[in-house]
Amino acid sequence: MNITYRPATMCVCLLGRNRGEALMAVAKDAGARGGTIALGRSLGTNPILCALSLADVQQDILFTLLGPEKDAVISAILAAASENPKKFSGFAVIFEVPRIAMRGAATPEGQNAPDPGAGRQRMESGYEMITIITNSGYADDVMAAARKAGATGGTILNARGTGTEEDVKFFGITLVPEKEMLLIVVSREKVRSIIEAVMAVPKLNEPGGGIVFTSNVEEFLVLGQ
Repeated sequence: MNITYRPATMCVCLLGRNRGEALMAVAKDAGARGGTIALGRSLGTNPILCALSLADVQQDILFTLLGPEKDAVISAILAAASENPKKFSGFAVIFEVPRIAMRGAATPEGQNAPDPGAGRQRMESGYEMITIITNSGYADDVMAAARKAGATGGTILNARGTGTEEDVKFFGITLVPEKEMLLIVVSREKVRSIIEAVMAVPKLNEPGGGIVFTSNVEEFLVLGQ
């Protein structure tokens, strides 16, 4: 089997529940090949609403990989959000994916595949996305600690672990099927303090309590404004 490796761009859009399909249709009309919609909940920042459990907002999280159509798709998403802000309010984070594997003619050895974003002026967004994977039931505690360290909010996704004994040896994780993924987008200067606060949460401070990693955000886009 011939495999082509090419750089790409991941676009993650976070918006209201049952809005993902409509935004995916917009992206497809602009050239996107497809995407994946996950269900999550956004945690707000108002302390009173948080205490009353009214700050949790159900969300669709749309993941789509983009190639040369990147500029057209992002422009279409922004245009749709601008024209219909109530329907598509939310935000999007965009970051580079070093390579995706595709069926087809292999890229000749020693040659780099064309950069799909080469025609777009790139600027450092100044943001990073912190991803925390922990056992089910602890993401709210982690978010509370992150908020005290400067995070303004986050999104929790329900997930399922697929760990093996080899994973335990490599990551030091605990084999618990039900997981929660917490996504937090923050300015770069807050990353270290938030990670330190998160790692001090009793459950995450235990061996195998979770995994924390960050991704550089190429662009941070507010939708619907």
